[in-house]
Amino acid sequence: MKILVTGITGFAGAHLAALLKQQGGAEIHGTKHASARMSPVFDSSGIVMHELDMTDMAGVSALVISLRPDIIYHMAAFVSVARSFEEPARTFETNVVGTIHLLEAVRKHCPEIKVVIPGSAESYGKVDPESMPIKESQPLRARHPYGMSKASQEMVGLYYHEAFGLKTYLTRSFHYTGPGQPAGFVCSDFAKQISEIEAGKKEPVISVGNLKAKRDFLDIRDVVRSYTAIADKGRPGAIYNVCRGESVAISDILDMLVGLSSKEISIKVDPAKLRPVDVPDFVGDNALLKGDTGWTPEIELSRSLGDVLSFWRGNPA
Repeated sequence: MKILVTGITGFAGAHLAALLKQQGGAEIHGTKHASARMSPVFDSSGIVMHELDMTDMAGVSALVISLRPDIIYHMAAFVSVARSFEEPARTFETNVVGTIHLLEAVRKHCPEIKVVIPGSAESYGKVDPESMPIKESQPLRARHPYGMSKASQEMVGLYYHEAFGLKTYLTRSFHYTGPGQPAGFVCSDFAKQISEIEAGKKEPVISVGNLKAKRDFLDIRDVVRSYTAIADKGRPGAIYNVCRGESVAISDILDMLVGLSSKEISIKVDPAKLRPVDVPDFVGDNALLKGDTGWTPEIELSRSLGDVLSFWRGNPA
């Protein structure tokens, strides 16, 4: 079997690569954008690497033609909600136009293959409390450019399935964390600051955003397991919530991380970390994913947070 992972050097792509190598039995190819940062947890051993810009239609097509993979995991994406407010056009170009280029190449040259397209629960936007936990039937009301781009990407994936019969598998992945997650995401931001305080590089004050928000968090290693389970047992054209099924307050995450340190740490709200538009609570329903694939979360949040903090302690910025 030949597998192509676009954006393989990113956080999620790196963990997916590790899982695919662990599972064995496949020739793994990965793409990296020339300017993209490589995740510190990415291990390129055993992987055939290709430099690729997903907005380059000719380049995408040439790679698909040369490889003709059995499965594509389309991990290449613009993933920052905060930066999407500043770069909305780039967000759409990467997440939507790049996906169109990929699926056009598949349609023309290897329409029988499987394409897993991870999306985002940010596409749901604001959901009323009575609609929790969120099911896949919930209308999409994205509230920022990133969420809108992922909703549009999903529509593209559905279009190519319904119009041309492509085997596209779609997710709405909720929040996740794990070792190697870059700064700019809440769990990693907190852990990084704690590691800097412990190392004497920072005053014992953690800068935070909205601590009242509640989110449904998974470990990234459980998330990428769901992607391979979907490719193996999922239904083409189906959309799957990838989530734990319970939400936790950001304040509780902060308390758990601070509790893992022996330092006395105080908290300060940074207005720059507050989103222009935020959603108070987010919890998903993962019954469809469990029912179709048998997948279930295996890693508790406490372990995930401990691993994130350990990562930052061993990899100071």
